[in-house]
Amino acid sequence: MKFNPESWYLERKVWGGLDAILIAPRGKTPVALVVLCHGFGAPGTDLVPLAEEIVPLLPEGESFPAFLMPAAPMDLEDSHGMPGARAWWLINMAKLAELSAVDNLDALRNEIPPGIDEARGALEDCIEACLSDKEWSATPLVLGGFSQGAMLSVDTSIRSKRISPVALIVWSGALICESSWKQAFEIRPRSFQVFQSHGRQDMILPVSTGRSLLGFLRELSVPVEYSEFHGPHTIATESLDGAAKLLANLLQR
Repeated sequence: MKFNPESWYLERKVWGGLDAILIAPRGKTPVALVVLCHGFGAPGTDLVPLAEEIVPLLPEGESFPAFLMPAAPMDLEDSHGMPGARAWWLINMAKLAELSAVDNLDALRNEIPPGIDEARGALEDCIEACLSDKEWSATPLVLGGFSQGAMLSVDTSIRSKRISPVALIVWSGALICESSWKQAFEIRPRSFQVFQSHGRQDMILPVSTGRSLLGFLRELSVPVEYSEFHGPHTIATESLDGAAKLLANLLQR
């Protein structure tokens, strides 16, 4: 499927308190809303180009997804001296770098980052406002993201009481909130499929953190397609291919 700019429109708007960009098929109701959350320190527009990269990987046909890319609520310009950078919650980067250097990130497994509940609520508000605005309330939802955005997507998929995604895209994520996620899943089991990828040369979140998340999800009997690639903390070509395959399965239902 080619990405024909004339067949799509881009809309910038504040939905539920978050600045966001929507890329949607013109004149068609999308068969899925794909919400992609950027990582710590990235601008809110960081993942917007991925829509043009994913669409050509999808099968030909009349079924199209829409893509929603929200900007995280926290501005890092004053606190971190990073103009244009956003965050879903604050991260102690020095501590993370120290733990990553020795690949000792077990402490993250049960960490509930301060601010993650507020971030989840902001994401829920944004998604609900967009779906309501576009009258797409019955449209299946796919959550995904990179790094911190991936962690928020997993958290929301498991702990949200307001939205229920049918699929999850996890690019270079990590296992956090283990006890809370397990408890929430036991109380309210969810049904979604997952594509997960991680670089074996990741120096920020070592591949062991991704493997821990994979093991956790499989213990919950969540179906996961997992891919490791030779590369650093990034979204590789294999990562886009896997996400497109996941979306293609949804489009063909």
